[in-house]
Amino acid sequence: MKVYPILVRIGPLEIRTWGLFVMLGFIAGAYWAAREARRSGQNPSFIYDLTFYIILASIIGSRIFFVIEKWGEIFSRNPLKALAVWEGGLIFFGGVILAIPTAIYFIRKKGLNTWKVGDWIAPGFALGIAIGRIGCFFNGCCFGKPTNLPWGVIFSPESAAGAQFPGIPIHPTQLYESIGELIVFFVLLYLRGKKHREGFLLITFAVLGSLVRFIDDFFRYYEPGAYVLGPLTFNQLISVAIALTAVFLMARRR
Repeated sequence: MKVYPILVRIGPLEIRTWGLFVMLGFIAGAYWAAREARRSGQNPSFIYDLTFYIILASIIGSRIFFVIEKWGEIFSRNPLKALAVWEGGLIFFGGVILAIPTAIYFIRKKGLNTWKVGDWIAPGFALGIAIGRIGCFFNGCCFGKPTNLPWGVIFSPESAAGAQFPGIPIHPTQLYESIGELIVFFVLLYLRGKKHREGFLLITFAVLGSLVRFIDDFFRYYEPGAYVLGPLTFNQLISVAIALTAVFLMARRR
């Protein structure tokens, strides 16, 4: 499959497919959350301000984690390359770890209920990840292990996936996660219509979203050094920690 890391090039200006889909994901998530805020009688402009800070924190956090992970392989020789965020190279959970306290601080500063706002945001978050991972697919990053399954994808050699596995079908793990998060989105939509305590949708998203990532990582390709506990990656351990914390919070709030 030919990848399209650069969607449009006009002179020195480049619009990268990965960045475009990530931005579309944030826009879709913000639109959903603003819609829910308006439905609850809240001025939706608050959500757009919150989204700005979440985007900023997510990019910084995910880039920091990526640079730490790839320091010896890439950045030790050229530290300034760490600033080239537009070239891709972000770790999802790094963004989450910084975005969560940023969002909590901003929400509390506005005098709003953190759990209620979390319920507005949760479905949009799942939708945003689903859209963003499509960008990863077209970019040929975050790719899977070799497979003989009929839906295995052969990426073109100019992509990271094609360079690692030239002419070899691999799992389209980007689409696995995209589909998984889309399912989470529809589950949250269903639960949204049920009676529940504030924060239930947010906690459910944390559990299901972590489960999606945990399963997806079994099919995703990593360098041998990425496995930190038997067959488990660092991201899978973070997924387990987030899910267990969410279950604990859910039990505590009953």
